[in-house]
Amino acid sequence: RNVLKQIIMKKMFKIKSLLALVAILSIASCSSDDATPQTPSITIQDLQVTIDENPTSGQVIGTVQSNSTTAMNYSIVSQSPLSALSIDPVTGELTVLDAGVYDFETNPTITAVISSSETVNTATVTVNLVNVNEIGDFNYGGIIFWIDPTDDTKGLVCAVTDQSSSIRWHDTQQPSITGTTSTSLQTGSTNTDLIIASLGSNFAAGVARAYNGGGFNDWFLPSVDELKEMANNRALIDATAAANSGTALVAEPWSMSNGYWSSSQQSNGGSVYLVNLLTAGENGGYAINFASVRAVRAFD
Repeated sequence: RNVLKQIIMKKMFKIKSLLALVAILSIASCSSDDATPQTPSITIQDLQVTIDENPTSGQVIGTVQSNSTTAMNYSIVSQSPLSALSIDPVTGELTVLDAGVYDFETNPTITAVISSSETVNTATVTVNLVNVNEIGDFNYGGIIFWIDPTDDTKGLVCAVTDQSSSIRWHDTQQPSITGTTSTSLQTGSTNTDLIIASLGSNFAAGVARAYNGGGFNDWFLPSVDELKEMANNRALIDATAAANSGTALVAEPWSMSNGYWSSSQQSNGGSVYLVNLLTAGENGGYAINFASVRAVRAFD
């Protein structure tokens, strides 16, 4: 019986020793695994930026970022529209390639897919364009024909059609009004207020003021210089008018009926200026003549 007991104890000791050895080896294996450095996956990040439309070629858009500490090899997989972006293969810096495609009216958003041979993913680049006021744009109820050179959020638009092709400025030859001799830009609205206050709203100034294009009620009869700006940008105005159910400006050799009424008088109680939009020239005429009206409004 003692012999059997000794045999059993020896076997149990061997089993315990074997289990202890397995445990030691397992711990050593785990320690070895923990000590082995893990190589992180290299990835690149999506990029989203917002810029004004009409940038310059070569302008920096932004930089694609990665989690790598070593040099990368970036490339553009695809982009829309084509030729919009260029990328530095080492730094990931994106620049404008073809500035002509950065037009808000045509391509409000530029997109691209970027890859690198060192990464496990691709990155999406999104460039959102901000609309910038431009001559010929259809906005603010009409067609932009003048932009304030000191603040491009301000300017003037004209209606897409004439409000009249044959109307008098008044039914007296030289109506007596004080304060309507200004011919400068941004004076047409004040002139119009004075004309209507003195002569009523049945003639050229009243027709311009009554126009409500775009839901606006602050249209006016333009001054001489405002009409001249329309003449200078006539081609763009006509193209935009045609695209928006409008009509072209009258631009024919000078005659009284081919001119546009301004809100500017030559002198207090004097004749009224008309402007020929073919030549951008002004001439004085009696208020009882018939001519065209194209209303204007300011935006800011």
